[in-house]
Amino acid sequence: MKSFLGVTAHFGIDIELHSVTLGVYELDERHTSDYLSEILLKVCQDWKIDLENVTIVVTDNAANIVKAIELAFGKRKHIPCFAHTLNLVAEGTMICTEWRNIVSKVKSIVTWFKQSCIASDELHKATAAAMETPAGVKLIQSVDTRWNSIYYMMQRFLELRSLLNDILFRHPRAPAMLSASEIATVTSVIVVLRPLEAATKEISGDKYCTSSKIMPLVRCMLSKITSAVIEDPVAKEVQKLAINELNKRMGSIEHVTALAVACILDPRFKKMHFNDAIACSKAVAKIKGLMMKKNLQTNEEIESDSDKSDKNEEAFSLWTDHHKLVHHNWKINKSENVLSDELSVYLRTPVGRLNENPLEIWRDYKIQFPKLYKIAFKYLTIVDTSVPSERLFSQAGLVMTEQRNRLKGKRLNKLLFLHSIEKNIGIYKEKNVLAL
Repeated sequence: MKSFLGVTAHFGIDIELHSVTLGVYELDERHTSDYLSEILLKVCQDWKIDLENVTIVVTDNAANIVKAIELAFGKRKHIPCFAHTLNLVAEGTMICTEWRNIVSKVKSIVTWFKQSCIASDELHKATAAAMETPAGVKLIQSVDTRWNSIYYMMQRFLELRSLLNDILFRHPRAPAMLSASEIATVTSVIVVLRPLEAATKEISGDKYCTSSKIMPLVRCMLSKITSAVIEDPVAKEVQKLAINELNKRMGSIEHVTALAVACILDPRFKKMHFNDAIACSKAVAKIKGLMMKKNLQTNEEIESDSDKSDKNEEAFSLWTDHHKLVHHNWKINKSENVLSDELSVYLRTPVGRLNENPLEIWRDYKIQFPKLYKIAFKYLTIVDTSVPSERLFSQAGLVMTEQRNRLKGKRLNKLLFLHSIEKNIGIYKEKNVLAL
């Protein structure tokens, strides 16, 4: 069985987010971190991507790929895929034996309907008549690697339970229907897991800002799950497990610098969703440091030109270096005050509406906050899931058809790249995030 590594690049142009396929690379050696890091560096080299221009690399939580990113790009440039982490949270709730058994029962019922043409036809007729839709409604089968498929399977099962019960009753060899208490458990667990499903759906896009939403989503998920009033004992255990998993895997999310900076620089959130004052102050300090760095670079360019013209005009003085230090110190203090004022004024502006595009808001802020604008654009264009690179394998299936079954890897990658280019974009100038 062959293994592949999918790589996509994500970046912003004006107020829009864009992505492009860099390729699907066959892995013909053991998947060690050293080997994977070599592949990634080769990808950047082939596409002439300067490593300094890569803001963040997003991958799943597998130890080998995480280590590979650290070797190739540095530890600070890695962020685990938020959707994959949510998947691990949901998997953690399956520790509850009673809930796992109920899921297995529902899965066996769904499998039976999928495998029995007679039962499937009966369900189709029953749903078409009950819901007045000619196509009817089908059961959903869960997929082990996608926790939300379990959620959708259970949700659809609840919707059709009365019809399913009638059909199962007519077939002696059919799996047993869930008991009333088990149905009550499923109903309550759906309430517990709904925030996880909503968050997964919220951050699975790559055409809108997601990095700044991670902290608010984690806080809102915990609040919803914790405040849910659950009476069923099995569902209560699932609720407890979900809270513990969220705290274990995302309890320190505020200390992930890139996500904290993105949250503060999103006009819809700013500092509202910080629980840890130290994490908030560190993120603010990081923003100030980035502003100072950009400002000093600009000043040094101006000074280098002026120093050349003044060099010959200076009279000899033993205190020349002292005067330069005084002048430099005065400029730094002045710059710090100006930059600090820019950030303070931004933080005092009214919070934007949740349905607004933060990049559109920043387009209006560009003149008022010129230094912050560049930093905001850099961090808000981070895509915090590896979902786009996973979709890449579906695209590869469309490109690698039976009529093209002799395509070599290099040619396939070129076709995938061309397939991914949006028609309204001519030239890509900036690469911001790699998703693996």
